[in-house]
Amino acid sequence: MKKIPKIVLAALSAICLVLSFPDFNLWFFAWFAIAALLFAVEGQSPLKAFLYAYLSGVIFFLGTVYWLIHVTLPGMIAVVLYLALYFGIFGLIVRYALNAADYVSLFSIPAGWVTLEWIRSHLFTGFGWALLAHSQSYNLPAIQIADITGAYGVSFVIVMANVTLFLAIKNIKKKEQSLEFII
Repeated sequence: MKKIPKIVLAALSAICLVLSFPDFNLWFFAWFAIAALLFAVEGQSPLKAFLYAYLSGVIFFLGTVYWLIHVTLPGMIAVVLYLALYFGIFGLIVRYALNAADYVSLFSIPAGWVTLEWIRSHLFTGFGWALLAHSQSYNLPAIQIADITGAYGVSFVIVMANVTLFLAIKNIKKKEQSLEFII
């Protein structure tokens, strides 16, 4: 079976995230989109992990804040390139968190995502648009936790589900490889 190129996984992650947000409202894509980014970043050097995640961020923010072009094209480009830095930093967090035990990754990766969302929402007057939780605006069961945790709690749960999916697929692949070795 051919491996999917890492750059394709990073782009696919961003496209699925864009599709999960309003206008498209395919909210269920958010529940697996970040897993593709985790596969793209896994095992990469820090620079490549940053760049794959940064590319994903550029595509994602182009797809979600495209309307800023009506204000100013250079401004929109600057905002997109700035906001994508948060994805790049997330790629670095993932790169190092995946070296830890699975149960550590299960909590540290969502915590890293939510921390970056919080910083993005408050630093330099803040940019609270396009939080991962916003993708669930039409998924009423998923957003009920927001009463207690706010949008950041919803984002945490979505990223945790993505990490769980990533770890499950990774563990299934390990078992298949060990069975091939035995046979």
